[in-house]
Amino acid sequence: MATRASARQAALKAKEAITSFAEGSTSSKDSSGSKRKASTGKTMSPNKQRDIQHEEPKQEDTAGPSVGRFPEDTSRSEQRVHRDSIPGTCAPIDESFPPAHKLGSVSNPPTESNDLPKVKPTPVNPIMENVPGTHIPVDASIKNEQGIDSGVRKSQERERMVSSNIMEKGIIYFFFRPRVNIEDPHSINDIARSFFVLRPTPLGAEFNASQGPMDKDARCRLLMLPKKKFPTSTKERDMAFVEKAGQSVKDLQEKFMASSTYKTATRGERTTEEAQPYAEGVYALMSTQKASHLAYELTIPAELGEIQNNFGLHRRGSWIVQSKNPQYPGPPLGQLPQNPDYPESVLEKFGDLRWVPLNPEFIEYPNAQILMIGQGVDTLGKAATAEGNKAPGEAEPGQEIERLAEENEHRVESLKGDETVFQDLGLHAQNYSSLPTTWTST
Repeated sequence: MATRASARQAALKAKEAITSFAEGSTSSKDSSGSKRKASTGKTMSPNKQRDIQHEEPKQEDTAGPSVGRFPEDTSRSEQRVHRDSIPGTCAPIDESFPPAHKLGSVSNPPTESNDLPKVKPTPVNPIMENVPGTHIPVDASIKNEQGIDSGVRKSQERERMVSSNIMEKGIIYFFFRPRVNIEDPHSINDIARSFFVLRPTPLGAEFNASQGPMDKDARCRLLMLPKKKFPTSTKERDMAFVEKAGQSVKDLQEKFMASSTYKTATRGERTTEEAQPYAEGVYALMSTQKASHLAYELTIPAELGEIQNNFGLHRRGSWIVQSKNPQYPGPPLGQLPQNPDYPESVLEKFGDLRWVPLNPEFIEYPNAQILMIGQGVDTLGKAATAEGNKAPGEAEPGQEIERLAEENEHRVESLKGDETVFQDLGLHAQNYSSLPTTWTST
């Protein structure tokens, strides 16, 4: 009997061991499956997120971005914020700019309980928080990994190729606003003012067909040209001034481009018509030994018409640009009621000179005045070549503008052609018949 009982006990123990092993295998499979699901983008619990953030990475990801959420790379974010503060790369950070959107911090700290919550608020990138002029998307850390800045893809290799005398490059938009109560202008005489917007991009920016519309939260400058027509020869010199600085395209669309209605005691109701875009292209601000140049190449419209020609625009061109010292009075027809609020550090760069070559820093303040002198017509003129020694691997300024224009052309073709300008500016294309190239006939 003892022998039979021992055999029965041994059989029971063997059965228990087999059952325990089978349950362990099932638990292991469920665990590995949940990890794969987490890697596809589902939210992790606070304790698990905390463990990953404090864990040293085992190997570097040299293959580029992949699907899922990466641990935050604060070193790259710090470099990007430092890069944004350098004049010539994009609008410098200034306390006078409208404050950026602030994101709150995580209010629910990780719990020590074994019952972990299922949902965790999206973490905030601490480096990007509270930086004026910076759009903070939900997946800002992923965008940093992908080399995207202000909605534009960039690369260090491209930046090394950019000519060292290019202070700034980006996208340029041209607008006109009809006179009061003139909905369909028939000639340039029906135009009240012409404007242009400079939207800086990083020096290493590069576009492609997957770029999509431009980021509407990136900071821009709005400049007004009172004489409406851009100068096209060295004998033509026109004043322009900064109307707005540190504004997003969305802000400009809502607060400036939109039409408005008001009443007067003598003429009744009056309507200020909406500012209308008529061209888009790429630009570069370049410095030479004696002057600065603003060069452009248009990518929209595909075919230029009389409207673009009447405003003095061609497929490509350039102007000599000089900044006015606010300590000296301007020409009688070019005086403003208020000077730009330059800090002392900026005023020192003017010295005792009335005019100095334009620097991007000088046009970061409303009421800043610049002188535009015609230079290149259907050519970039002297702006196309760099003066002085050129570093190995650097392209000529004209080559960089042509390359940027070609890339933007591919981006435009992949979207909606000439209507892409409306997408870039956050405008509804259905409100416009098309991008204007000819005046409305009488």
